[in-house]
Amino acid sequence: MPDVLALSARQATHTLQQDGKTQQDILPEMAVGSTTPDSSLALRLYVGPKDIDLLKTIRPPLNGLVQFGWTGFIAEPLFYILRWIYHLIPNYGWGIIVMTIAINMLLYPLKLKSWRSMQRMQKVAPEVRSIQDRYKKYSMRDPRKQEMNKEVMAVYSREGINPMGSCLPQLAQMPIWFGLYRMLNVTIELRHASWLWIHDLSGRDPYYILTISMALLMYAAQKMTPMTVTDPGQQRMMTLMPIMFAGMFFIIPVSSGLILYIVTQNAMAVLQQWHLNRNSPLKPPAKSKKQMDRAALTK
Repeated sequence: MPDVLALSARQATHTLQQDGKTQQDILPEMAVGSTTPDSSLALRLYVGPKDIDLLKTIRPPLNGLVQFGWTGFIAEPLFYILRWIYHLIPNYGWGIIVMTIAINMLLYPLKLKSWRSMQRMQKVAPEVRSIQDRYKKYSMRDPRKQEMNKEVMAVYSREGINPMGSCLPQLAQMPIWFGLYRMLNVTIELRHASWLWIHDLSGRDPYYILTISMALLMYAAQKMTPMTVTDPGQQRMMTLMPIMFAGMFFIIPVSSGLILYIVTQNAMAVLQQWHLNRNSPLKPPAKSKKQMDRAALTK
């Protein structure tokens, strides 16, 4: 039968010098010990790095000490994929680039689906714009604005358009961003891993080169992709997105490995968009009746 462990507490005193005066300070202490006299207490203590493979060999396994959190279902597989690539290309920076290219090629069907959705939205853009023009005199709080939204959604429903279809590729990337962010912060393999001018992929880019490159590539991909929103306010917001992202990463200490992933993702987006524009360009939207009448008057 195992010994019963007891938690004992006591108070010790130590001497302090404060303002030239000597005083006694009480120091509480606690200890765990066996209540059976002359019995020994055996404890096991692990002192070492949080290496997942090493922690798995201990019985019971201690790999749970590497806490991927709620993103574990993405962060842990990303870690094993990246480590497998590292055995082929012994640099984690280039490994992140190769992994990003592979992920974006797997997500390319979503990009195609998004492109088809944009083509259908471009087709009905004049009709949607005419509906919005009829209701633009009303304020956003006016209940009649709801009628405008219903009419626009009816047009989309008639044409089989999902308004969120153009956002699918970016929405699919968001969980990967969170998983990669967590993985870079809890694994020791990426700690002090260098790539070109970066000495620690788990730390921030010291010169913000990646952050600036991210904003430029995001802007280039945005200019190459026709906007499906017709509201001028939303269009201005979309144009400001690269600046907002760059500003956020200037303020928040995001690891350079994550920004390297986003830079490579944006570079892939530019290449894929160039390919789609060349092989399956969007047709210019047909002019609405109001635009045709205006053009006739100017002749």
